[in-house]
Amino acid sequence: MAKIIQVEGLSEEVIQILNGEAEKNGLSRNALLVLVIETFAKNVQAVDATEILALPLQDVTQQLNQLTFAISNSNHNISNDFNALKDSVQKNSLIVAEQTQMFKTLLNNIRR
Repeated sequence: MAKIIQVEGLSEEVIQILNGEAEKNGLSRNALLVLVIETFAKNVQAVDATEILALPLQDVTQQLNQLTFAISNSNHNISNDFNALKDSVQKNSLIVAEQTQMFKTLLNNIRR
């Protein structure tokens, strides 16, 4: 069953354009109007779908940004911990070297 929509209030200029486009494309004026209206409806649906998806995509983007920030901070903290550990190992190595030297000096003094 065909759904009927009447269009009123079109200017003569618009009617002439519709007639010309319908003739140029080998369509009836009705078929051309159906095509234009269906295309308009599909575009409206696409815009609605984009708007519906926009919020979840923004949420995902925000969560990814937060995750990236947390990973960056974690990497920075790990780097600081490794540097502190390296400094501690170097300091302990120097202390062990000093104590070894002191022990050798003490043994040399005892042997004399």
